[in-house]
Amino acid sequence: MPVQRHNVVANLVNMSDVSDIAQWCLDRGHEKITLRSRRPHLLDALLDAGLNITEGPSDLVMWLDDEIGSSSPWPHADASCEVIVEGCLPVERGVHALAVETDRAVIVSSDGIDYRRIEFKEGESITTKIQPVATDILDESARQAGFTLIERWVDWSMEPALGNEPCHLSLFRNF
Repeated sequence: MPVQRHNVVANLVNMSDVSDIAQWCLDRGHEKITLRSRRPHLLDALLDAGLNITEGPSDLVMWLDDEIGSSSPWPHADASCEVIVEGCLPVERGVHALAVETDRAVIVSSDGIDYRRIEFKEGESITTKIQPVATDILDESARQAGFTLIERWVDWSMEPALGNEPCHLSLFRNF
């Protein structure tokens, strides 16, 4: 009889929270942030941490939750800036767990042609059609805008990316 294995959908030990993201910003010395995100409560956490949120150029541009598929972060950067991009990568058909956080869970679903991001939060689910961007295309876009890739992680756990994950968190710098 074959041995049954449990399917691990997400790492519940390293769940991130919006306060962890705010602390990361503070630890890196940022004060002024341009933000694009679907995360509930992130804006409040950043403001509660004393960070300034702006629509104009800033020293940190946060392009989270697949915003990179529909818009560009580079024009929002100051001359000396970091840009952090979080997005899905093109994946095979199926359902892939992206994140389990304290206030939401996120999966991406693909039929091989279209990609859908499904978020479960506060008693509701929201489905958004997305356009994943491959890391080589993202890296080239950053290079053309004068940015260099500094680090790439699996997610906010800051575990190094291995190359086979359905998503990434990439940090770029232009100084």
